[in-house]
Amino acid sequence: MSSYIRKFGSYLRKNETARGLFLVGLVILGAIAVWGGIRLALNTEYPILVVSSGSMCQRLTNPQTSECTLAIGDLIVIRGVDPATINNGSIIVFRNSPTSLDFLVVHRVVGIISSASSSYNQISFRTKGDANPGTDCWTSSCYIPGSWVVGVYQFTIPIPYLGSAILDIRNFMYDDNTGQPKTQGILVIVALIVALFAFEVAEPGKKKPSSNVPDETLTSAAPTNVFRLARVRCATDRSSPDFSR
Repeated sequence: MSSYIRKFGSYLRKNETARGLFLVGLVILGAIAVWGGIRLALNTEYPILVVSSGSMCQRLTNPQTSECTLAIGDLIVIRGVDPATINNGSIIVFRNSPTSLDFLVVHRVVGIISSASSSYNQISFRTKGDANPGTDCWTSSCYIPGSWVVGVYQFTIPIPYLGSAILDIRNFMYDDNTGQPKTQGILVIVALIVALFAFEVAEPGKKKPSSNVPDETLTSAAPTNVFRLARVRCATDRSSPDFSR
């Protein structure tokens, strides 16, 4: 196994494109792992959401007030709980239909219906947006069962403009009506991938400066060294006494 790892590491060091793709893959896997950990910790499949509607911001419908429970672009944290523990007045996130899995609503609980009184035979909730004039009526009974609840609002993440930026990107990339990627979104993704490969291929390889001395330098330096050595020897010969006489 270690030999394969060494070979793979050597391949990545030699191939810049493969190294870049490998790093991108690591980042994606790391993000997926972190997201999975957050979902597990908060006990819900949607632990962090961006508010995309003004139904919880009172000042949008009433100019005489500055109140805004949840503004468009707010990043909110959700925790999954047992529906039986939800209190009247809690802000919950729920599906307004069993078939609309990706359409979520964040409204306040204004009424609780017991299992015995609910047509769903489970605890149910009447809901209302703080900025809306009346209660929600998503179904014929005008309340939603506890099984449709995704979680309870915990707090808002105080990072300005991040949620709005996410909404803008999402609106550019996806169609809200179908939930499918838009053509322009697909083109942007393809363009980014092509640009990445083009940059990696077109970038000239940077060669490390060689530590070896050029042959010309060696050949030109050699006679000088020999000449200096000869001069030293000649000088030594002249200064040494002559014992032949």
